[in-house]
Amino acid sequence: MRVKICGVRTDDDLAAAVGSGADAVGFLVGQIHASPDFILPGTACRLAQMLPPYMSPVIVTHLVEAEPILEILDKTQIFNVQLHGGSSLDQVKKTRENLPSSGKIILALHVVDGQVQPEIDQFIPYVNAVVVDSYNRNTGQVGGTGKTHDWLKSAEFASRCKLPVILAGGLNPSNVAEAIRIVRPYGVDANSGMKDENRNCSPRLCRDFVRNAKQEFFSLG
Repeated sequence: MRVKICGVRTDDDLAAAVGSGADAVGFLVGQIHASPDFILPGTACRLAQMLPPYMSPVIVTHLVEAEPILEILDKTQIFNVQLHGGSSLDQVKKTRENLPSSGKIILALHVVDGQVQPEIDQFIPYVNAVVVDSYNRNTGQVGGTGKTHDWLKSAEFASRCKLPVILAGGLNPSNVAEAIRIVRPYGVDANSGMKDENRNCSPRLCRDFVRNAKQEFFSLG
């Protein structure tokens, strides 16, 4: 069970994520939709340099065109990217073609009206994993919504998807074990559920989230 803490903005956020035992951290760079968690490429680069061994940085972006996405990756020297903006197949292909061979692309899908969208088949040759997230129709948020979706839909999708499936959307320490039991994902990803009232990563919430996720995974055998 891989666990990613997303929306890391500051040194203290990073310390909370690192102390939790998470496998990866997400830096939001390249904003289009509403979110308070975006940072500059230079900040992401500096924070990534502070990570310990065996902990992976991931750029999470709303941008959809390959050129500005690749510019961010070059500036940060982080070549794992989570595409949350709805990039077209052509732009995903261009991003893949210009990534280092070790770079990874995670494509965000969303449960909308009971369906996982977009269709994944055409993207499979160009991405390494997918994250199934919630969508807030009222705010236009495509991540960090704090809202869960129908996990049965995610479970059905995960059972037939040929790529690793990461579950996101409203996850927190109290519901992550149930989510894992239902969906059986490759990994879980949380943002707002890790934040305190000031939108800072809470060491306690991060630690409890990672512990509960890992324990549930091992209990499933």
